[in-house]
Amino acid sequence: MAKKLKKSDDQLADAVRMSSQEIWQAGLAAFAKAQEDEGKFFSMQLFEERVLRALSSIGVPTRQEIDALHQRIDALTQQVAALSAKPAAKAGKAAVKPPAAKQAAAKKAAVKKVK
Repeated sequence: MAKKLKKSDDQLADAVRMSSQEIWQAGLAAFAKAQEDEGKFFSMQLFEERVLRALSSIGVPTRQEIDALHQRIDALTQQVAALSAKPAAKAGKAAVKPPAAKQAAAKKAAVKKVK
């Protein structure tokens, strides 16, 4: 009976050892995968920085610079619209006068023709 217990204990110990080795190997694989992913993230970040430096060296504006230009264009558009509205109101008053003056001139010309 002692031999049976000994065999059973040995089998149990072997099973625990195998299981712990599998857990250890899975942990190592997960750690290696995490390191690989971190390396990919770092290389991608490095690549993006290099591309940004290259683009700025040839004069391509950044996203922030383009956004600032859009805001400036919007502000200038509003200013132009405000300035255009003022002369249009004055022009509207002036536009009424020339037809009246033309009508008066036309009447004088008609009177001269009749005489």
